[in-house]
Amino acid sequence: IAEAMNCPIGTVRSRIFRAREAIEKRLQPLLGE
Repeated sequence: IAEAMNCPIGTVRSRIFRAREAIEKRLQPLLGE
C-alpha cells in the first residue's frame, strides 16, 4: 500500500487506524453499545 500511494508506512498505518476508529464510532450506535 505504501509503495502504491507513494507514502511512508507510518502515514498509511495512521490513516488505517483513524479509518478503523471512525468506522467503529459509526457502528457503535447500530450495535446498541
